[in-house]
Amino acid sequence: MVTPTNPIHRGDTITIYGTGIGDTLPAVEAGVPAPSDPLAAALIPATVTLGGVPLNIRYTGLAPGWVGVYQINASVPISVPEGIEVPLTISQGGASTSLNLRVVK
Repeated sequence: MVTPTNPIHRGDTITIYGTGIGDTLPAVEAGVPAPSDPLAAALIPATVTLGGVPLNIRYTGLAPGWVGVYQINASVPISVPEGIEVPLTISQGGASTSLNLRVVK
């Protein structure tokens, strides 16, 4: 878990968990755990930036084995700025949300 004492490092691979990302392929019925094979990928891709720098998204979709929980797997490039309050912004389908995280080398 990312905290002020366990910050993001440049070059890390991170997993972001959330809700409300929407329909997937294959479709998964409400209340049913997400499959692991095949993965239930989001139909509308998400974008993530950290300090204004786009992250390389590896997967956006339902978290396997969970009900209604989505995950975004992303790689943090070395060009991301360091700081105590670096904004992480997730955008998808015209909506976005942000939070500040600590980033170190």
